[in-house]
Amino acid sequence: MLKFLILGKIFLYSLAFSRVLNKNLIGFPLIAIMFALLISGFLRNFYGYNRNKVNIITLFMDLILASLFSLISLNSSFDKLFIIYLVEGTAILPKPLLYIYAMLATFSSIGFTIRYELMETGQLQLPGIAEWMYFVFLFFLVFNARKQLEQKLIYEKITKELYYANYLLKESMALNENLAAEAERRRIVGEIHDSLGYSLTGLIVTIEAGKKLVTYDVKTATTYLDKALQVARESLQSIREVVSAKKESDFEFQLTPRLLELNQEVRNLTGLQIKIDINIQDCWLSNIEQFNMYRIFQEAITNTLRHADARYAQISISGSEVLIEFSYRDDGFGTDRIDVGNGLQGMKDRCVEIGSSICFKSQKGCGFEIKGCIDRRGKNNE
Repeated sequence: MLKFLILGKIFLYSLAFSRVLNKNLIGFPLIAIMFALLISGFLRNFYGYNRNKVNIITLFMDLILASLFSLISLNSSFDKLFIIYLVEGTAILPKPLLYIYAMLATFSSIGFTIRYELMETGQLQLPGIAEWMYFVFLFFLVFNARKQLEQKLIYEKITKELYYANYLLKESMALNENLAAEAERRRIVGEIHDSLGYSLTGLIVTIEAGKKLVTYDVKTATTYLDKALQVARESLQSIREVVSAKKESDFEFQLTPRLLELNQEVRNLTGLQIKIDINIQDCWLSNIEQFNMYRIFQEAITNTLRHADARYAQISISGSEVLIEFSYRDDGFGTDRIDVGNGLQGMKDRCVEIGSSICFKSQKGCGFEIKGCIDRRGKNNE
């Protein structure tokens, strides 16, 4: 819609300025107002109509300039300017300001048209129903287009959130399966060590005792007992080797590649640009520290996508083996009041689990920032 708005604005500007200049002497005030109107409109286009302050200031200034333009103009084509601003204001201004602006633009256009007719004919001619209906129709046409665009943007945002939530769900299921498998592996290893190991040890003791008590066919009994003893010892040694190997966890979580993978997935699904700046080695963090830190960043990105309407975010991790600092910030809406809900509380709980501190900082219009620290220096170095 904004592309059509720009094209329509160029056409109406050209039409209004050409007709007015054909009938008026080219003077400095007229040229100055025209350039001011063009520069003001260019500013809105330059920022893509994305900055509310720029939109509000320039539109109201344009309304004043258009009024001045109509006062020194000898041609009724100035009403094209008010049509431009009625359309733009309806399309881009926030509610309820757009209603106030639409009324000002409409009444300004009709008022200066009445003034022009009074100067030309000497008679006061009020606008007819058709002219009023034209402005009303134009307002509702643009307002309806704006409403459809807003619904489309909301739909696209919800769709992206659903895609991202689905990705997080799949990833969480995979991680939970790995954690469950790890817990089961440890349980089985413990069972082998505690029960079967103990049983085999008892077998060795029993056979050694039986060997000493053999009274019949000592040579044959001794041979069988030696074989049984050898098998039992081999079994015990085998179990010890298995336990020794399995005690080392085969579930390793690497933070850096997982963050890069998350960044790519988020960018593909939502368009959010995330800069990742990591100046530490993953080996400085334990598996649980890397996992919890990953979950903190993951929750931060989720909050950004849900609430911030941001275009850019940054993840930073730096420090040494004894002092690691991490942070996250976005360029979203921000807030003057931070309510600690389930998401932020979950981040705090994860930090408590790994002995880390965390704090949140935000200001309306300045995005959201998270800072955390893992300090291993101990009391002696504080």
